[in-house]
Amino acid sequence: SHTPDRTFIILPPVFYLLSSVSSAFCYHIPPMKQIAAPLLVVSIFFLGGSTGLARYKIKDLNIKPAQEYVAHQDFQNLVIAAYDCDTEAKTLELFDTDKLHKREILPVLVVVENNNDFAIGIHERDFVLVTRDGTNLPSLPYASVLLHISLDKPLSSYSTQQEMLLLKTVDKEMILDFEHKAFGEKLIAPDSSDSGVVFFMLPEKANLPGARLYLPEIINFSDKTQLMFFEFELGRPQE
Repeated sequence: SHTPDRTFIILPPVFYLLSSVSSAFCYHIPPMKQIAAPLLVVSIFFLGGSTGLARYKIKDLNIKPAQEYVAHQDFQNLVIAAYDCDTEAKTLELFDTDKLHKREILPVLVVVENNNDFAIGIHERDFVLVTRDGTNLPSLPYASVLLHISLDKPLSSYSTQQEMLLLKTVDKEMILDFEHKAFGEKLIAPDSSDSGVVFFMLPEKANLPGARLYLPEIINFSDKTQLMFFEFELGRPQE
């Protein structure tokens, strides 16, 4: 029998990748090079698996109730927890690649429990990592993270579009796994919970202890008002 072409199943994440490549990494790149970045995502997807690399394995996330995580804050009938993967071993609990830690990417698993009688909205772009020295690190779209870990050299070091299109590729399963696990934009119903991974650049070791997760914007969908911000230290509960 004829085997259906799976390309049509895979295309939606590709378009999401193109739309979510942000200036998080591209602000280091001149404008003409920024134009070529989405083309690199296309090459990463359609050439994935052609280099003979070990096949990527999708790992299931073991999500616990928010209050069971060491770092969490219980406020406004919400519980927000964070599990920061600051070591290679922790990172490998979430993703089947050691490149995240080697390329200094910090994945943070965020679990949100909404105990209100109204739905809330949270977007991954609103998360900020505040380091010990007060530096604010913005969250990174998963597409930018994939670009970052797939390059041998910084994106800014590639001078032409052709060079970028010839870069090493990423397994398709890896792209789908990152797209599925990324926090993205969530609408969390009353008396329910949800979770996802938010990515940051890994701070220097001296600035990681005492780092705080800051979420300035949470939307009450019943009346479109904004709730109070959340901010708590990673690695220990909010007092």
